[in-house]
Amino acid sequence: MNAQVERRSFTVIDGNESSEREMRRYNALLEETVRQRTLELEQTNARLTESLRQLQATQAQLLFADRLATIGQLAAGLGHEINNPLAFIIGNLDYVQQQLVRTAGTSTPEEHQELLEALADARDGAERVRLIVRDLKVLSHPNDMERGPVDIVATLRGAVKVAAHELRDRARLVETLDAVAPVNGHTARLCQVFLNLLINAAHAISPGRAEQNEIRLSVRMCDAHRVVVEVSDTGCGIPPEHLDRIFNPFFTTKPVGVGTGLGLSVCHGIVTALGGELSVESEQGRGSTFRVHLPVYEADEPRARAEPSRAA
Repeated sequence: MNAQVERRSFTVIDGNESSEREMRRYNALLEETVRQRTLELEQTNARLTESLRQLQATQAQLLFADRLATIGQLAAGLGHEINNPLAFIIGNLDYVQQQLVRTAGTSTPEEHQELLEALADARDGAERVRLIVRDLKVLSHPNDMERGPVDIVATLRGAVKVAAHELRDRARLVETLDAVAPVNGHTARLCQVFLNLLINAAHAISPGRAEQNEIRLSVRMCDAHRVVVEVSDTGCGIPPEHLDRIFNPFFTTKPVGVGTGLGLSVCHGIVTALGGELSVESEQGRGSTFRVHLPVYEADEPRARAEPSRAA
């Protein structure tokens, strides 16, 4: 009887030890599986992080390439805008030089006043050139990661200066630029948006009838937290069947070689990335209105690096 009890006791002990060994083996296997899965997840996360970095770099390159393409499209007009003031700068300086040589310090008050006026005109022309070059520098700024308070009125005026030659022969520009709060964004990227919208408005109007058409540019506070910019034209308008597609990449109604179809898509991407909205209303034959809603800059909101506004 005692022997049977002992045998049963050993059997129970052996069974417990076997269960414990099996449990330890199972736990070790589970820990190894978790370790492997964790390592795989870390590697996958590293690959995803690198892919995201490459995607962001590619997107920044695309935005910058579109901006430079826009500048290239405007190159002839910009050359004209710069050459005009340069011509009268040089002309006035030549005149002053000749007069100084002729009078040799014996100029009359009238001649002295003429020299002062010629120098003032030359300085005005130089200032025009400086502003154009500054606006081009802002537009070609390659760093698309900086974000901070942007003076939207100054940015709009900078875009107008760059687009002036494109607009002049097509429509009268009517500006209503109310004082508004700074927006949270990036000066060069916002200038790119407004420049694209102004050029699109100009291209919707046939050249040679500037007195019969107008492009309206306005900015105002939409509410306490948003600013709205509107670019309206009296051009050809957008067919209803195209309205749902105009922000799609590569969609364009322009002839081959005139547009890539990226402009409005890039604008939409920039605005939405900044927390804003880009919308359009259009009536075929009567014109279009593009609206850009942007968030007001809040001093305590996080950002990578603050950017002082550098537009005009």
